Amino acid sequence: MASVRTDKATTRDFFAFGYFRERIAGLILLGVWAMFLALPVAAQRHIPGVDMDGQGQPESPPEPVGPVLGPTGDDVLNVLLLGSDTANPVNAGRTDVIMVVSINRTQNTVNLLSIPRDLYVYIPDMAMQRINTVYGLGENNGYDGGGYGLLRETLLYNLGLVVDHYARVDFNDFQALVDALGGIELTVPCALQDWQLISPDLDPAVEENWHLVTLEVGVQRLDGYEALWYARSRRTSSDIDRGRRQQDIIRAIWRKVNTLGLINQVPALWGGLREIVHTDMTLPDLLGLIPTALAIEREDLAHFRFELERHVRSWRTPNGESVLVPQPVEVALLMEHFMQPVTENRWGETAPRVEILNATGYAGMDQVAADLLSWEGFAAFAAGAVPSGYQPVTAVYDYAPSQKGHRLNQLLEALRLGDRTDVVIAPSADRTTDFRVILGGDYRSCHFNVMAPVPTEVP
Repeated sequence: MASVRTDKATTRDFFAFGYFRERIAGLILLGVWAMFLALPVAAQRHIPGVDMDGQGQPESPPEPVGPVLGPTGDDVLNVLLLGSDTANPVNAGRTDVIMVVSINRTQNTVNLLSIPRDLYVYIPDMAMQRINTVYGLGENNGYDGGGYGLLRETLLYNLGLVVDHYARVDFNDFQALVDALGGIELTVPCALQDWQLISPDLDPAVEENWHLVTLEVGVQRLDGYEALWYARSRRTSSDIDRGRRQQDIIRAIWRKVNTLGLINQVPALWGGLREIVHTDMTLPDLLGLIPTALAIEREDLAHFRFELERHVRSWRTPNGESVLVPQPVEVALLMEHFMQPVTENRWGETAPRVEILNATGYAGMDQVAADLLSWEGFAAFAAGAVPSGYQPVTAVYDYAPSQKGHRLNQLLEALRLGDRTDVVIAPSADRTTDFRVILGGDYRSCHFNVMAPVPTEVP
């Protein structure tokens, strides 16, 4: 792992997994193909119904939500990605990662929705509870369709989301797939600090086996254990922010799979894949998605997340559990936007090209900014450091000014540059990019709810 501070000088030995490489590669593909499956939705919609009463307590049970209406005539599919917090084959445990991935195969776009594990939902015919308990309840109580069946019905009841397929892995499988790829390259917009085992094979019950690790802002290369640590950490952030980081990891895995040319190897990998992943998908399901997987670009991926005090509010149950209570009107809007292709949500036209140059004095910031902009629908690309190496103020050049200036305004907003009046407007008919951004010392990539790390002893 690059650019990491710890409170000890250590040499780590990482897990040696006993899976065949081919099987792990199959698991990698499932995580990626899961981005491209689901069920067309066509029904009336109404506002979701976890309402707060006059004293701030959620009503139980809320009214059910009608299915979210997808774009008329578009081939829209969804899949549920689940990450278990246990590798115990006889105990379903709790669901640590819940993500719904929607693909519009008509327009070749993919939307990711992270669902907080602490979301307080009504489990049909049962009670109000955290959503991360639903899978285990379905498995342990013999629900029709097991844990997936109950979770699918819970998502439909509370959010109006209809899913057709699921894929579920545990922590060991996740670490193994990242290691089989040779690690992943990830852009980190916010420094993250949390405790980590000095070596993953050490006993977690021994206090001396842990050290405090800080992952710095920039471009980082993570192995499986480090990627899992990054996906799960909550010490300086939150359950909602974990969803952001998990989406970044999914994108990084997708990039690596494309780089290694694994997409066309699905038939050869399918047998091993079925042995290590819980899924209801078939080989024909995956084969039918290859054209879309090859067609999408980075800016065709969009992310959606619940925001605290907007889509959810914190609340403590009578049993003392901290939960997130959905806010009906805002959640309804979030679900409706999630089911639309990214082109409808953003431009309605070709994504603007943005060249990013780095003059911050910190390596990799052009790549960090480019990845953040791509989540916002810009076709952004990192162009390296400027020859001078540093400039104090970020500079923006607009080579394709629009009539109303909405593209420039959205770019400035995405970069958190405010109402800049010093943008250089320079229309160019032979341009190769619509915007050029030279990041200066005033650029800040972390605009998420993440606490700044505390200083640690550097060996």
